[in-house]
Amino acid sequence: MKNFIIQLLVFSLFISLIDFCWIRFMPVEKHIPHIWLMVGYFTTMTALFHFFSINASKGKPQGFIRYYMGSTAIRFFLYIMIIVAYRFYDKSTLVPFAIGFMAHYFLFTLFEVPILLKELNKQ
Repeated sequence: MKNFIIQLLVFSLFISLIDFCWIRFMPVEKHIPHIWLMVGYFTTMTALFHFFSINASKGKPQGFIRYYMGSTAIRFFLYIMIIVAYRFYDKSTLVPFAIGFMAHYFLFTLFEVPILLKELNKQ
């Protein structure tokens, strides 16, 4: 788990560097609002999900599959609800926020899945 946390922090710093470059060099109308909160949120959610997934994998394989599919669906629903709630918070920047939010979701998912599969293959 310690190795995963280190990898996650390095990945988050890399994503933060990309976000900083985006803010620095893109026009103002293409800036993604609350981008630093997104990085922190996805880092936290990825760490929690990974921890609970590893714990669920110690039981029956069917239980892990049910847990993984269910938690992925719940997380995705939560993410969609955050985007919908943001619509009521600031409608004028909804499109850049939603695109940035989903881009971070896909990046962190692409980071998380191979590491989780590697750890499951060790077991």
